[in-house]
Amino acid sequence: MKKIITIVLLLAVTFTFAQVTLSPDYDYKVSEPYRVVDARSKEYFSDGKSVLSLKVKPKKNQILLQKYDVQNMKEIGKKYYNDLPKNFVYEGLVETQGKYYFFYSSWSGKKTKQERLYYREIDFKSGTFKGEAKKLIDYNGRLTNFYRTKSYHFTLGMKNENVPKFNILVSKDKSKILIQYLKKLEGKEVLDIIDVNVFDISFNKIWSKTYTIPYHWRKMTMVDNLIDNEGNIFMLTSIMNKSKKGEEYYHLELFKMNNNLNKIAITPIQLDNIFIDIVILNQLNKKELILAGYYQNTVDNNGPNGFFIQKISKTGELISNKKYEISAEIINQYKRKAIKKKKGKPYDEFAINHIIINTDNSITIVGEAYYSYSVSSPDGGYSLHYYNDILVSKIKPNGDLDWIKKIPKRQRGSNNGQGGMSYTYFKRNDNLYFTYIDNIKNYCCPIKPKIS
Repeated sequence: MKKIITIVLLLAVTFTFAQVTLSPDYDYKVSEPYRVVDARSKEYFSDGKSVLSLKVKPKKNQILLQKYDVQNMKEIGKKYYNDLPKNFVYEGLVETQGKYYFFYSSWSGKKTKQERLYYREIDFKSGTFKGEAKKLIDYNGRLTNFYRTKSYHFTLGMKNENVPKFNILVSKDKSKILIQYLKKLEGKEVLDIIDVNVFDISFNKIWSKTYTIPYHWRKMTMVDNLIDNEGNIFMLTSIMNKSKKGEEYYHLELFKMNNNLNKIAITPIQLDNIFIDIVILNQLNKKELILAGYYQNTVDNNGPNGFFIQKISKTGELISNKKYEISAEIINQYKRKAIKKKKGKPYDEFAINHIIINTDNSITIVGEAYYSYSVSSPDGGYSLHYYNDILVSKIKPNGDLDWIKKIPKRQRGSNNGQGGMSYTYFKRNDNLYFTYIDNIKNYCCPIKPKIS
């Protein structure tokens, strides 16, 4: 990878700051005006010449497909659909080898008690649905949210039947589609039952099985999961333990499921007495998986001391385990006031978001500083969400650290979660590009870093 390029979209919030003179080589064009349609869930995908957006409005029982011409900068199509079942739930959008599919679920009601999953193909060229919806899963009984994220439906004010329940993943080569879901536990049941279904890109079922998770549902958290190109399923889990003194601590395990396994195969993840934050999983090649996360040397939660990368064979063997230190200079870069680790003051909480495997087998790790907290008020309170600096690290093909760079960013929002915050990235000509929305005040009055 040659370099990192950051594209910042400046948001002018007042007329005064809109008058700031930008670089002489900065140019822009304004498209023809079109009516903005907002929605609870929005997805965008492009073929390079045009952009198609999918907007989901559950309360109105409505879907909008909206298409834009990128070259001529104008809206070229808009199609509303109101033919979905009442109280349908948006389950995701999947792209497989140039085809796009919209997934939704529908609860049949208290009498029949069936959870059903449907898909509709999207014709990108016309910007419309192609044919009628097709039923893919018909489960007799109740399901629960796959990641058990209670805050999701609490925030939206949804009832249990209006919460997404199906986890839909695509393999790296986009030849396999995984659909998995959890049975809702009843009575004194404490062990989760997971159904996994693997399909090809034409939705022909390759294999399916039902597994019992071997831990109490309150003691296990699903951290990340993937399906590889051969149809094997790997699930990274965090297991809670208690010491003799009653103190809680956690360890990681990698679950494996496939057509030849009637029981979940478990591989413990060794972390050498470090304390980890968010960890993610990815497929490195046909024979190896890669696990990466930030770590701390103590439990003081003073921010990351470094990050680690583990390579694990698909049979569960540890191939390599490397740690990379992050210097205090990098951590303190672009801060308004430098923080010394010895004072024990909190850092931003960095989390790894992406593991990028480059064509030369080098690895790029992308993380972001994020934290949130609740604010009390007479009206009932609200939540503040912060998406700050981006941290990018590159590992050479031989496993040595190449470089670590920080991209300064400050974003804050309330109640609606991420919204337009955070970043997106794309690769072109071996370069990595980051785009995000910034405030023009940051252009006129940049942060001057102080390094301690």
